[in-house]
Order: sequence, then C-alpha cells, then structure tokens
Amino acid sequence: MITERDIAEKFSVIWRQNFPLLNQNFMRRLNVQVVQVNPIPVAANANVRYDLVSEVAFNLTKMSFENNRPLDDILSTQESLDLSIEHTARTIWKVNEYGESDLVLNLDEISEVTSISKNTIEFINYLNASEYQFNPKLKGYGVFPDLIADISIDDTLFEIKTVNRNFRSSDIKQLLIYLALQQATGKMKWKYGGLYNPRKGVYYKFNIQHLIYNLSGGNSSIEAFENLLNSLTRDIQLDSRF
Repeated sequence: MITERDIAEKFSVIWRQNFPLLNQNFMRRLNVQVVQVNPIPVAANANVRYDLVSEVAFNLTKMSFENNRPLDDILSTQESLDLSIEHTARTIWKVNEYGESDLVLNLDEISEVTSISKNTIEFINYLNASEYQFNPKLKGYGVFPDLIADISIDDTLFEIKTVNRNFRSSDIKQLLIYLALQQATGKMKWKYGGLYNPRKGVYYKFNIQHLIYNLSGGNSSIEAFENLLNSLTRDIQLDSRF
C-alpha cells in the first residue's frame, strides 16, 4: 500500500503543477531560517538502528507527557522501556521480521534514544503549549486511507524528522498532505504547520495560508489543497489499473 511518505517523494509532476515554487531555492531559504531550540545536537552513530531509535524516542516522549512521568523515571524502569520498544517494533516492522534479540537496545541506541527524547521534551516545553495531542488522526480522502500525523501543539501541526540532514521538500510535502486532509474535513484546527528535527535541534514554523499562497503562485489553501488531493487521487487510481 502506498504511504504518504511515498507520495511525498514521488509524483513530482503533480507536485510541480500544484506547488511550482516548492523547489531547491525555497528549501535553501527555509533551512537558513530554522530556529535553533536545542543547544546540544545528537550526532548519528553508525552502531544504531535509526528507525527504531527515532520511533522509540518519540514513543517515550509521548509516554512522558501523557502519563505525566519524567523521562528519567521511565528510562529507569526496564518494564516501561521494554513496553515502548515492543510497541515501536510492531509499528515499524512486520511480526516475522524481528525476534526477541531485536528488541534489545545497545548502549549507543539507549544513549541516542535518551538524548532525542530529552530534546523533544525540551522543544515542546519551549513552545509553552496549552494544548497538545500526539498522533492526531486524519480522516482519509479518495485513495488516501486514514492517516496519523506526529504532534499537534495548540494551532500548529508539527512533523518530526529525526534525521542527520537538513529539511527536504519531501518533508514539507508530507506535512502538506496532512494539512490537505484536515481541510477536506471542513474543520480547520491548524493555522500553522511546522517541522522539527530533534537530532539537529532545529524547527521551522509557517503560516499555512501564507505558505500555500507563496508556493502555489497565488492560490488559496482551499483551492491548492483541493487540486492536490484530486490530482493525486486521479494519478494513483490510474497507476493502480496497470
């Protein structure tokens, strides 16, 4: 099944048609404008499984906030850590793709999980959120199934990219898919969108209406998002026939 990440990385013709100014020049400007929120970045170690580390760190952050437990308290309890690792493995791997030995983090992985979680918690606290929701659900549209985003903080939807690189256009595109699905429901909760990278400790936040106007060449978000969803739906349906 095609995922939102696949769609963000492919269908380049449709993306160019709907957002012609979402290009390398725009991304260069964006990466210059990021805000450094965490003073200590997390270097990527070659001896870690990046997908597992990223997801476990996110789930521990979620556990800390939703259960009102300090991160150190969760990490000191092996049962809580094991539960988070097992839950994470089920979401990123198929059952027959891993065994019990894969659910054990090495020392480098534990170190990175701890640092990434601490940075993410620091970021959320930095924003002084009055309301937050981890993994907000988005109702599907056309060929899009129901999707789950990363975190909603007040009136902003953030996509978390735990990577050792600058933000890419595909990161923005993935976020735009979520925002387009929000609009399709007719309930406009988010006025802003954002990207956060806990490894580099930086984030970028934008006004949705302004960004869409600039990237689409003057269209409203209503028009641009509707055109995007309909174009992607037609193209994906056409591909599935052959």
